[in-house]
Amino acid sequence: MDSVRDPVPFRPYQAGTQPPYDAPAYGSTHKRHPRESLVPLPHTITEVTGPRFSPALFPPILDLSVLNGKAALGERIIVHGRITDEDGRAIPRAIVEIWQANASGRYQHPGDQHDAPLDPNFCGEGRVYTDDDGCYRFTTIKPGAYPWRNHHNAWRPNHIHSSFFGTGFAARLITQMYFPGDPAA
Repeated sequence: MDSVRDPVPFRPYQAGTQPPYDAPAYGSTHKRHPRESLVPLPHTITEVTGPRFSPALFPPILDLSVLNGKAALGERIIVHGRITDEDGRAIPRAIVEIWQANASGRYQHPGDQHDAPLDPNFCGEGRVYTDDDGCYRFTTIKPGAYPWRNHHNAWRPNHIHSSFFGTGFAARLITQMYFPGDPAA
């Protein structure tokens, strides 16, 4: 295994660096947070070193703004970043999954019954791979906000969901990217 991909032992989070499981201002956490203490499970070598991700097995989808040769509605944007480990070392050949609502704030998913229109030229999901320096880039459209049941007249701000896989399935981070200046953020 090359030195860039050698697994780094998990380091417990420093106190005060993670949000509380139950945040009163974020109503959904009250129903979803763990009620009991977490039980740590040690990872096996398989979980921390595999599988390897390859564009040959999962072809990258670099441009979500076009589907079947037709442009999606909305403002085209470029999203890029760099994936590193706890020591700032690049994570090459990591898979980056993204999913998002269309420009009207609707997901291409049967569970989304929001009355905003679907865009037939936008699927809202894709993947890219980091290069040797841990960098990734994709083209998409700026997603729209949508209503949710956190409180009366609550709207989720424009955001893109991301899932970053490091050296294996156990090395996964799921997060969201928001847009500066969004009044709902």
